[in-house]
Amino acid sequence: MLDIKLPKGNGQTIYIDPEQLYIKPEWINNDLHAIFIPDISFEDSNPLYEAYKYFFKYLYEHGYKVETDSSNVDNDAFFFTPCLDKHINKTKEEYKYKKDKKIAFFLKCSGIFEPFSVSFPENSFPKVIPNFPFVLKNETNQGGKEKFIIRTKKQLEILKKFYYEVDDYSRKKRIEKAKEQYPELEFDENGYSNKGGICINFVNYKKEFHKNMRMQKFVKTPTKYYTSLRVLISSSLDILSASLKYSKPSLNYTEKYGLFDEFLSDSTSPYYLGNESIISNTVAGGNSILIGKNNYSKLEKELLLAHNLDSKNPIIPKEIEKSCIDIAKNCKREIGAICGIDFIYDDDEKKWKYLEEHEYPMLYSYAEKYNYQYNSNLIDFYQKQMLIDMKARLHSLNLYMQKQKTLNVNQVKRI
Repeated sequence: MLDIKLPKGNGQTIYIDPEQLYIKPEWINNDLHAIFIPDISFEDSNPLYEAYKYFFKYLYEHGYKVETDSSNVDNDAFFFTPCLDKHINKTKEEYKYKKDKKIAFFLKCSGIFEPFSVSFPENSFPKVIPNFPFVLKNETNQGGKEKFIIRTKKQLEILKKFYYEVDDYSRKKRIEKAKEQYPELEFDENGYSNKGGICINFVNYKKEFHKNMRMQKFVKTPTKYYTSLRVLISSSLDILSASLKYSKPSLNYTEKYGLFDEFLSDSTSPYYLGNESIISNTVAGGNSILIGKNNYSKLEKELLLAHNLDSKNPIIPKEIEKSCIDIAKNCKREIGAICGIDFIYDDDEKKWKYLEEHEYPMLYSYAEKYNYQYNSNLIDFYQKQMLIDMKARLHSLNLYMQKQKTLNVNQVKRI
């Protein structure tokens, strides 16, 4: 069970989007802004459910107001989850475009820029692309998954071939797989069977390219490792944790994580790129150096020094700290209570550059710093990840309320 200790709410609004959390929407009474706890059968109950039930009950009993309608929420609310502002943004892509534009502005104010990047227009392959080598990445995938390095013209031609052919090819493969299980059935071009009741769900890959995929200049990092710096920032304007992630280049990239891995990372596929893994994230087998711990190994010290960080007492570079705080302060509505922001050190230019931002980041560094069990090999890892995610958001809420309390006291003193 969660150990929640928050100041009295005094009517503080907490915005929550039920669709983004592992909860039952009926736990929140939108009309009365009150919380009620439903009866849940034993089969549907688990620690995550119980934690959220307790959380809502706690908020209600301690004077907080829960709001789920973004049109009723001003910027004085605490955004427990990101707010997509569906009453303004017609699509999630519109929300993402506005969020990315704001983040880019505040990064620029700190002198931090993104490596040259290209998005996919609708129904066509980009005419202008980064120079070799460049990275093709799925921006929606967590843990650094579905990142592909394109080094040669041959790989680029394979990628173009994949882009133009994959929808037809994937349809064919999915129909073949379905017929292995149901040899008596026939399927039309929409995936419907001749006897009904069984339907194939086809993926529109060109649409996925347009929505989620980007090509980005490959940044050469110091040492033989692929590295990145992850900062976990709170909307209370506190950095909760930070770590330098690293991994060796590997050709053993066999595990398939998503839609694009299914073809681009499969050696039996006609679209196999045959490239090495460039993932530095811990969840995908990389390692992590927590910023601010007491002791560092010889290798960790070497890596810290190579990134222009103090090997004995490393701190986050000032320009990165400023940019993260500015983003948390001005984009709290878009990112929610916490977000993970990734940076990469360009060894050629000797500068930190922005990689990406995650509203629901993996929390290895946070768990290490605050001594939470966090092992991606466990069967119930997803549940533990969501529980720690909840704890981190509560941590942010507690810091926010403490600062509000201090602010109110200071205002009273001035009066």
